[in-house]
Amino acid sequence: MDNAKKKEFIYFLYDTVFLKKRYEKLSAIISPDYINPSGTRGAAGFQETIFELAKAFPDAQWEVKEIIADGNNVVVKQKFSGTHKNQFQHIPPTNKTVSVDGIVTYKFENDKIIGSQVQTDRLGFLQQLGVLPIDLTNLSGKKENRDEIHFIDKFSVPKAAIEEFVKRMDYNRIFIRKLPGFISDQVFEQKDNEGNLAIITIAVWENQDKLNQAKTSVQAEYKRIEFNPIDFYQRLNIKMERGQYLKFKE
Repeated sequence: MDNAKKKEFIYFLYDTVFLKKRYEKLSAIISPDYINPSGTRGAAGFQETIFELAKAFPDAQWEVKEIIADGNNVVVKQKFSGTHKNQFQHIPPTNKTVSVDGIVTYKFENDKIIGSQVQTDRLGFLQQLGVLPIDLTNLSGKKENRDEIHFIDKFSVPKAAIEEFVKRMDYNRIFIRKLPGFISDQVFEQKDNEGNLAIITIAVWENQDKLNQAKTSVQAEYKRIEFNPIDFYQRLNIKMERGQYLKFKE
């Protein structure tokens, strides 16, 4: 297959499969030996990643900005854009619109795509979703602040409630990261032999005032979405312990 034909295949992939969601056409251009990162082969393996994006971003658009064909490889400079309407990789829907540039290298063998490698602006993507703050100076390299408050919650979550709890936790984490005074957060987990989960969340705030403001904002958000945490924990039989800690002054 010459370079012109390879480019024609790529335009077909973007214009017909991606934009028109004609996934049944993939078998004509994807090799049965194609393997995605999770180990799924063939057209089904290629479709998994695209379908995940298209489901999370129903209005997803892929714009081909440039194509370079060289030997068995075709390099595509693309722009992805869409509105985050459904969950994507444990990130609850934010209803935010993202637009990120990326470079994809497609490898051809026997006139079909046998491999692909994507390089994209992952940082910008997460910042546009609000998962990471635009200003990253608070995340590292800052002078030690003795007024920082570590807000620590410990949850005991029954096995049957884990999925629903994690969705709620992810929603809360995304929300607080956008609030003034937020510095960082971490989550730790431990499962017992029955599959029940112990989760510890640690959110770090600049000082007590910022934490108090954050609590007010969280309560307002709960009221807006009509979420009652007490009812939620009781319904799922989740136990919670909470505490606030300052750094130990040695």
